[in-house]
Amino acid sequence: MTRVGVLLLCLALIGPEGGPPYDPEDALKTFRIEPGFRIELVASEPEVTDPVAMDIDEDGRLFVVEMPGYPIDVSPTGRVKLLEDTDGDGRYERSTVFADGLVLPTGVMRWKRGILVTAAPDFLYFEDADGDGRADVRTTVVTGFAVTNPQHSVNGPVYALDNWIDVAYSGGSGALIYADLFGDRGTPLTFPAHPSVAPVDPRSRSVRVRLDPPAITVRSGRTQFGTTFDAWGRYFTSSNNDHIRHEVVAARYLERNPSLPVTAAMHAIPDHGGAAQVFPITDRPQYELLTESGEFTSACALTVYTGDLFEGEYARSTFVAEPVHNLVHRDVLEPEGATFVARRGGEPGREFLASTDAWFRPVNFYVGPDGALYLVDYYRAKIEHPEWTASEFHKNPEAFALGKDRGRIYRIVPEGAPRKAARPALGSATPGALVEALAHPNLWWRRTAQRLLVDRRPPSAVPLLEQLARGDSAPGRLHALWTLEGMGQLDEAHVVRALGDTEPGVREAALQLAEPRLGSALVSAAVLARATVERDPRVRFQLLLTLGDLDSAESRAAQERLLFDGLEDRWMHVAALSAGPDRAQRYLGQALAAGSRARARDTAAHRAFFALAASAVAAQQDAEATRRIIQDVAAAGPDGDGWWQAAVLDGIGRSSRSGEIAGLVPARPALIALAEHSRTEVRRAALGLLERVGLGDGGSGRLALDRARALLDDASAPADRRADAVTLLALGDVAALRPTLEALVEPREPEVVQVAALKALSRLPGEGPGTFAIARWPQLTPGARSAAVDLLLADRERQWQLVRALEKGTIQSWGMNFWQRRALIMHRDAELRAAARALLEDRPERRAEVVNRYAAVVERGGDAARGEAVFARTCAVCHKLGGGTAADLGPDLVSIRHRPPLSLLVDILSPNQSIAQGYETYIVERTNGRTDAGTLAEQTPTTITLRQAGQPIVIPRTEIKSIAMTPQSSMPADLDQVISEQEMADLIAFLTKR
Repeated sequence: MTRVGVLLLCLALIGPEGGPPYDPEDALKTFRIEPGFRIELVASEPEVTDPVAMDIDEDGRLFVVEMPGYPIDVSPTGRVKLLEDTDGDGRYERSTVFADGLVLPTGVMRWKRGILVTAAPDFLYFEDADGDGRADVRTTVVTGFAVTNPQHSVNGPVYALDNWIDVAYSGGSGALIYADLFGDRGTPLTFPAHPSVAPVDPRSRSVRVRLDPPAITVRSGRTQFGTTFDAWGRYFTSSNNDHIRHEVVAARYLERNPSLPVTAAMHAIPDHGGAAQVFPITDRPQYELLTESGEFTSACALTVYTGDLFEGEYARSTFVAEPVHNLVHRDVLEPEGATFVARRGGEPGREFLASTDAWFRPVNFYVGPDGALYLVDYYRAKIEHPEWTASEFHKNPEAFALGKDRGRIYRIVPEGAPRKAARPALGSATPGALVEALAHPNLWWRRTAQRLLVDRRPPSAVPLLEQLARGDSAPGRLHALWTLEGMGQLDEAHVVRALGDTEPGVREAALQLAEPRLGSALVSAAVLARATVERDPRVRFQLLLTLGDLDSAESRAAQERLLFDGLEDRWMHVAALSAGPDRAQRYLGQALAAGSRARARDTAAHRAFFALAASAVAAQQDAEATRRIIQDVAAAGPDGDGWWQAAVLDGIGRSSRSGEIAGLVPARPALIALAEHSRTEVRRAALGLLERVGLGDGGSGRLALDRARALLDDASAPADRRADAVTLLALGDVAALRPTLEALVEPREPEVVQVAALKALSRLPGEGPGTFAIARWPQLTPGARSAAVDLLLADRERQWQLVRALEKGTIQSWGMNFWQRRALIMHRDAELRAAARALLEDRPERRAEVVNRYAAVVERGGDAARGEAVFARTCAVCHKLGGGTAADLGPDLVSIRHRPPLSLLVDILSPNQSIAQGYETYIVERTNGRTDAGTLAEQTPTTITLRQAGQPIVIPRTEIKSIAMTPQSSMPADLDQVISEQEMADLIAFLTKR
């Protein structure tokens, strides 16, 4: 069966006669929800269709964004509906079009006398000025957002605790197939009505907007679809396969120290991992991507429950939609140091809500004024964007429109909750009633009342707010402070009092409110006093961040105490080092001192601190400081425990992957000594730095070469020591060493020694080493083959040798990894690139023949025990299976056991047909001409991190010239050359084993 045949088979299994699609009442029967809850309908077609977002205003009216054009119809068919429950029965039966003419709108928020709507490239304001229920004012507030795949487009506006408006954003998605529609990368963001406000380039990070007065700033990272906060204003994000992250460090702190090479400011908090397993119950599901069965692939609309209706752990829960799997996942938040951990809620193997209906597409949530969790159901046959599907679907866009005349909004409540919710009436509330609402147990009331008070600024509210700030309600005190701040009425005394609040969340907010007031002796003294008595881990973390803005001897001493008392929390490292470029050298010097607490215990957190601090010092290009650090490391001797020495050297090496690191040359003797350390991790870190500067002409270098040669000749020496001796010898005269190196590339030598020899030979120019490597190819083990290909790629003449060897079949393409293939397929030389593509690119007609051949065997089944060995040989280098390996080049395959074997076979043999989201390949060109490639792991305001089979590449944003995504899967397209038909059947039997 061809790929087309497999896909048609899947389409034929959409459902039984009569459904799906189901009518709303019948759809309710398909749900399975956690015991103790019920789900009920509040709106459906024809009153609402294609809903993607909602907001309930101060008088209980429901604004709904409708996106009929998803995924590729860019005509202005988008709308905002205004829904009203006129009889109070809990169903919204009146529907009017409030605003239309929108292209793929994504979010809505009530604001002033109208609504704000996200519809790239714009952030729009609509107002009904004449009271007829339809907007007659349309204003572009902010513009410049990327016109991209709606899953990545600007969305989810939310009024934040600090009176800014947060919108989710992840920048352009790098469209290739639909580049004309969604290939836009956006521009710096501007206020059209305020041209004097400087443009802001968000660089694919989420955005914060203040409208009065106008201002734009950015978050530390990005979120994909949805924006959420907990009750204390902490910000959480998600991406399609990483379903819950916490922004631990705000961008404003990281921007204080641009040389701090932090790889991430967002922390993935689930205890069940990224691309976590999910448990669908769908009848006859449809999947297009390798990661789309049994694990998160379309996580969106992360929502922290902040209402007053759920109890127990449900009141501490987060909910995230997974529309591809037709379910809602629940986690429970627990504090953990400066951040949180999210543990899976509910019974093992069961989701909070799931449906047997393949058309059920939960895409958003909303915690309403009644405390209910509202669920927005897009209700479509297909939810995946065609950019990520097989090309057959590109010719049939109508398939994606099935269901565009449908849509539902549900209400989830505990059993026993009333079906009729009390209707709020805050629109006409007095200032006193609004202040009273700031202490309501449901955040909807507090947030709405705060927004109205800050907008209206009634003077009579100020004394009432001051009274509430001293009241019994902790949420009330919190919102009173931020409301006073938003009204311009917060004074120093309010902040000082709040710094001593009994509630940690209020103290945390008070520290943030103190930052713009640290010039006051009263406020700064109160903050410093807090540092001596604070015990809450999250507040101590915020103290460390805040004190970084206070430059005094007392503040520096307090920061130092907080850091070293909290060294087991990695986020404390970031907080301390973010304060300024001078901190890293100071703190690292103390940590390196003999007898320091940091050196006392080998823990992952202590290693992380040494590496980050050393990297920050080296990134400043202070030659003397870097030299002193390396000498301090060497002074510990060659036989110490070594863990902290390796961490420091690794950190220095990480500070820049391109160019020189100042301070290495004068530290050369110390590095040579460390390159002969008894611990492998220290030797290799030192050798990595020596490769940048060489051994020089000194006597210490010559003596080291002599010792390395003696060690290499000792066949009884440990293999790793001999391999490192090869690396050290290669720092000398490689040409003279060539016969020795070639003699080491033979089967009787350990693979690690052969790899080291091939790497050393790659330093030589010309075709000679290439001729040698090609001749040795048949006898090389997999690791040595990879090193041989790297050798061939290291020289222009040898690149042509590699292409000719591929053409002749002397070297097989399946012996190359993805990055090696990419080096040829994306080569700058057009002639070489064309020759390589003719050999390496997948040909559809050949793929179809291969799939047909393999399908016949796979259908007969295989042996799972034999398949485990096939997985270990061919898949484990890139993929995890549960938690058995640290590989992360490709997605975790723990749950693809739910996939039909033939569908799985197609994706294995034709990986470029559909690339798992989150595993796209990005090419980064640096300002010095170097290029790096990898999947995008993390972003911060100052760096991006690529990953290559577990190896991080941290790139300072200042070094980025351009970045682009490639259309290739990192999975090899010629696995049929490596895995026989029977082995494939065995592999699939193993992967799908229950």
